[in-house]
Amino acid sequence: MAIKLTSAALLAAIVTLGATAPLAAAPAMTKVDIAAFDPDKDGTIDAKEVETAAAAAFAKLEKDKDGTLDAKELEGRLTAADLKKADPDGDGTLDQKEYVALALGLFKAADPDNDGTIDARELASPAGSALVQVIR
Repeated sequence: MAIKLTSAALLAAIVTLGATAPLAAAPAMTKVDIAAFDPDKDGTIDAKEVETAAAAAFAKLEKDKDGTLDAKELEGRLTAADLKKADPDGDGTLDQKEYVALALGLFKAADPDNDGTIDARELASPAGSALVQVIR
């Protein structure tokens, strides 16, 4: 099942779900593979797994080794407006703590049943796709 979203549709879906920092539309995915983010192989992603994946994504993206991600390093994962919303200190960059907090906010938005985990169906939702955009 292909997931195709316009930026406006993804933004509306995330805002409706209460995410703290909506993102630009994720690229179309033919299949969201939960196994990529599920090291314990229980078929779900929990907050700890999201933290680990977000930290790994941060390390991969942080090319200039200054301890922060700027708009260029974020490689289109966030719009300028989304970066501003995810940047509580207003310095125009995200440090690892801020990036992980962004991912955890998206995790909450992708967990509408509030069971503390995201299954494959939830990960394939617009909010789940936004999370994948940050932790991939």
